Amino acid sequence: MTDPCFHDDNSEESNGGKRTVVINESALDLLGDKIAKSIIAQQHSEEKQNGSTADPSIVSSQIDSCIQNLNFASWDEEQWHYNAKHYSRKNVSEQVIDRQRFERIALYVMTMDAINFCFWPVADTENLTGMSRHKKNLLEYEHLALALKKLAEVDDDDDDDDDVSGTNVRPFTHSISDDFTKAEDSYLLAPQNLVNMTVESFTEMMIPLLPTAGDDGTSNAEGVYWIPNVEERVRLLKEMAQSLLTFHDGSATKFIASANRSSDVLVHNILQYFPGFRDATVDPQSGRWVAFYKRAQILVADLWAALGSEVGEEKKYGMDYCNFVDMNKITTFADYRVPQLLRSMKVLEYSPELSNKVDRGIELKASSMEELYIRAATVVAVDKLVENAKEKVPSMRSDKGINAVKMDWYLWNIGEKLDRDQCLGNHHLVRTIYY
Repeated sequence: MTDPCFHDDNSEESNGGKRTVVINESALDLLGDKIAKSIIAQQHSEEKQNGSTADPSIVSSQIDSCIQNLNFASWDEEQWHYNAKHYSRKNVSEQVIDRQRFERIALYVMTMDAINFCFWPVADTENLTGMSRHKKNLLEYEHLALALKKLAEVDDDDDDDDDVSGTNVRPFTHSISDDFTKAEDSYLLAPQNLVNMTVESFTEMMIPLLPTAGDDGTSNAEGVYWIPNVEERVRLLKEMAQSLLTFHDGSATKFIASANRSSDVLVHNILQYFPGFRDATVDPQSGRWVAFYKRAQILVADLWAALGSEVGEEKKYGMDYCNFVDMNKITTFADYRVPQLLRSMKVLEYSPELSNKVDRGIELKASSMEELYIRAATVVAVDKLVENAKEKVPSMRSDKGINAVKMDWYLWNIGEKLDRDQCLGNHHLVRTIYY
């Protein structure tokens, strides 16, 4: 049954008093059924591991096929992210090497999530490169992740301890204590390097690492790969780096450890020390304070995925600081892709006026009621999908079995694959640093 639709609260502001997004409970339950079947199939699927195809009675569309064939809760299925697998140093103990690996991966994740927002605009490319602002920006999350991964790998293998990318390698001269270690000066994503970054140096490092239109074998003459709003991204990186240096001795590990394995506390600490993550606003209709904290929460989730353990006992690189015991407190990450997918599956229904804006690519105002309804409905819908899956798959009923983070990764990966294949409609457009 669909929620009461698109009523008017007699607000004078355009759309301010109208509910522009509702959740279709029937469509949500249908999606929940498909996800539950996918989870059960994975739990019993020697056949699937051997490459069998999905049950044709389940698969009735490209979306269904994607649901059936994508591993549930995959974080780095495409291997876009830096893992320090090839990091090595001569004449150094494995314990110290492991501490460096932990620190380097943590800094990679923090760097990525500091600038993980708003990939689609191209309005600033004309001034910077002479490219037409009418070209489509082809940049996606994976392009940024892969570029940062390449930067992180620059000094991975340094057999001769020679100069790396213009900086002298001085391994492990910044040890804080027996537990916490700063990254080497040679690591390009170390805070002592990020704090000195400029728009020019960021652009010179990153742009050559992005694809060129047409690299994928298709004709993309009307597209460009460009990182928009470079000034704001650099500001956020410098802000984060300076805070690590000032308050945490330049150690990401020390910062993470201060949360004592609580995802909730770590989100709070991120908001306290890194102001650029404070994704909150005031509801323009009622004056209520509304917070989503998308990038703060996704940073915690990415650290959990990269450096944590669900079991809570396994230690990554000898440390358990990211084995968070309360991941159920993290919500879905309210951004573009998940609501785009949920709308395509009829789980989210937009009012005719909002549908027209989204379908025509008309930008919504940041913190407008339209944007808040989309984001809030996404959070609620994903929470309902989590509860739906727990009801239908008994083994998923513990907090470690399924949570909003895993559901978000699953839905986001489906959305990414379908969007690449041009199987989804438009996502909403908002210029923001928060997602």
